[in-house]
Amino acid sequence: GGGSTTVAILADKSGQVVGYGLGGTGNFQIDGIEPARAEVQKSISSALDNAGVDLSSVVSAYFGMAGADRLRDFKIVRNLLEPLIPPTIHWNFENDAILGLWAGTFDGVGVGVVCGTGTNVVGVNLQGKRVQIGGMGSLFGDYAGGSYIGERAIALSMRGVEGRGEPTSMYDAILEHYGIEHLLDLVDRIYDKENLKLGDLVSLVMNAASQGDQVAIDLLQEVGRELGISTNAAIRQLFHAQEQVKVVGVGSVFQEPKIAIMYDEFAKTLHDAEYGDIDIQIPTTEPAVGSIYGAAAQIGYSISDDFKARLEESARQYM
Repeated sequence: GGGSTTVAILADKSGQVVGYGLGGTGNFQIDGIEPARAEVQKSISSALDNAGVDLSSVVSAYFGMAGADRLRDFKIVRNLLEPLIPPTIHWNFENDAILGLWAGTFDGVGVGVVCGTGTNVVGVNLQGKRVQIGGMGSLFGDYAGGSYIGERAIALSMRGVEGRGEPTSMYDAILEHYGIEHLLDLVDRIYDKENLKLGDLVSLVMNAASQGDQVAIDLLQEVGRELGISTNAAIRQLFHAQEQVKVVGVGSVFQEPKIAIMYDEFAKTLHDAEYGDIDIQIPTTEPAVGSIYGAAAQIGYSISDDFKARLEESARQYM
């Protein structure tokens, strides 16, 4: 259950993906518990319908849920999911960063970095120790994620047009995006409690940066550094200085085609820290593939190389 979309994947014991379902936001912090539950249910039902089976055929389920950050959140998410799952099914859930980690590592050991609508970093070492960095928004020090990028793009555009900062092409792009004549026209929409969907501005920020807009470039480099700083914080708490560490980047921002400026700064920040042998991976398949690895592991099902290859290949047809 992500901040923007919820994806459900159903696979058989050979690793073949047989069903795929899509829903809206599964993060209870955005629209509330009932709407989030409805979207998770929608994605599950769609995957089952797609496979032509019912829930009684499912043996194990593993969920990655955005918004599962604190102990209180975990209690809420458990209550959100419980009505959807029969007692015959082995199931568990984790923060969505863990799902991405499973998708990129197959064993769930390493550091998962989410940069989607929001951002957080979750790491797990071989001993099972778990550390989470961030996940609570910019008020609590998270300076990354699509919503943050969109918010900063608006602020920097406003400062530029008023002479408080460098002018940026993002200003006109934002006006066009929202169909307004002046940036301050957004104030009325905020008062009307309209969801501005700030994360939707990420593409235009990356377009501006790719065309040489220095304000946009600086913003994306800032976000890349912040992701690297958060990741380094998790690595130091979990791994030895010379240990190989898999770092998996997931979320809608990591899937943007013009991500190079942000990604390069992210990678540079990790490698400059000179702590750990860092192996950065951006999965080419849907992060929800990690749910299959998690579901298999929790019932002790052995994951072979053939299983991995079949799962990765069959999942791509739905991406």
